[in-house]
Amino acid sequence: MYKNILVAIDDSETSQCALKEALHIARTSNAKLYIAHVTDESLLNMHGHVFAHMAEQEAAGAVTTLAQAGQKLLVEAMLLADGIEAEALLLQANNRRVSETVVDKSKELNVDLIIIGRHGRRGLATFILGSAAEQIARIADASVLLVRKH
Repeated sequence: MYKNILVAIDDSETSQCALKEALHIARTSNAKLYIAHVTDESLLNMHGHVFAHMAEQEAAGAVTTLAQAGQKLLVEAMLLADGIEAEALLLQANNRRVSETVVDKSKELNVDLIIIGRHGRRGLATFILGSAAEQIARIADASVLLVRKH
């Protein structure tokens, strides 16, 4: 039986599938559920030095907007966690990989299962972009459940 479960969510369909799976497992295991979202400011840099060209105030506003969007996702997820001991976690990547951020937090919380949606990229897209889900599966000490869209 699992005691502490962490589900990492974003705004994707597979993430919603992972959340549903996490809610089900937490209910049946009577486990504590941590619902985490990682704010990744590196997304603002994807095509060159977008972030560097922004005025400092605009850059700060963009980071705030990312955090607000993440907080909104967490609030919506917590509404679904009725009857489960659950805690929302808004994490910041701080120029680290999302996978490292999730795994470090899972170690800190003594999590025994990490659940994450797998976006289903294949071939060159996975090679170039990598997959946070696959990276988590490689580096985590806890068991990892990769959930596909269903």
